[in-house]
Amino acid sequence: MANIFAPKTTRTQKVLAYISMLLLALMLVAVFSNTLVNDEVYEQLSLFAAVLSLLLLIAMFWSLKQKHSWLRIKLDNPPRSPIKVILSVTIAIPILLHFSLAKGLPVVIHTLLADKAVVVATIDDKRFGYYSRTCDGGLYLQGYRFWGNDYICGISKQDWDSYQSGDKLVLYGDKSLMGFTYQKYTQLTDELLQQIIAESAALRAQAITSNEAMSLEQARKFIADSDPNRLPK
Repeated sequence: MANIFAPKTTRTQKVLAYISMLLLALMLVAVFSNTLVNDEVYEQLSLFAAVLSLLLLIAMFWSLKQKHSWLRIKLDNPPRSPIKVILSVTIAIPILLHFSLAKGLPVVIHTLLADKAVVVATIDDKRFGYYSRTCDGGLYLQGYRFWGNDYICGISKQDWDSYQSGDKLVLYGDKSLMGFTYQKYTQLTDELLQQIIAESAALRAQAITSNEAMSLEQARKFIADSDPNRLPK
């Protein structure tokens, strides 16, 4: 921060510093968030981040060739190894842009727009071992292809042991166009499916016979109160 407010710091340097801090903040959001970003959104933003990374690297390497550019001055005072600098920025910039734009940004937007929702997900596979330093009871889900954005955590040991690839889960949480944040779960059995179908029919019948349509919150409460055993774990 001291360098940003130094007397000789130019406006361009300050803007770049603020953008870098914003990207770092978004990257931290991506690392610590348990939100699953919509696969299509993730793919499009990943491609955008890759193109932007390439353009930035080209611009930086071009600037380093200019003797009087501020990047070249920073490189020479004090002297730094050009090879180390090139390797550092070549690795750091794509990683920073990928995680901050492909996941961090949509997670922030999702937090602002998300509403309560229930989704049905299919188990693709179990994560390696139940216990993990970062994710106990992890399950990979179908429909999510990208590393770090394809699994949920927090499944009980008993359930985790019994679940197999292809099993379906009812996930309760917050959903938006950007993604889904999982909070609770229950397995979708044939009995539960029949209950949901019956309750949906009852909801439609009540909406038809009532003078006022049932609100979304009333519908959720109706389903939740109809069978306590069907509440998520």
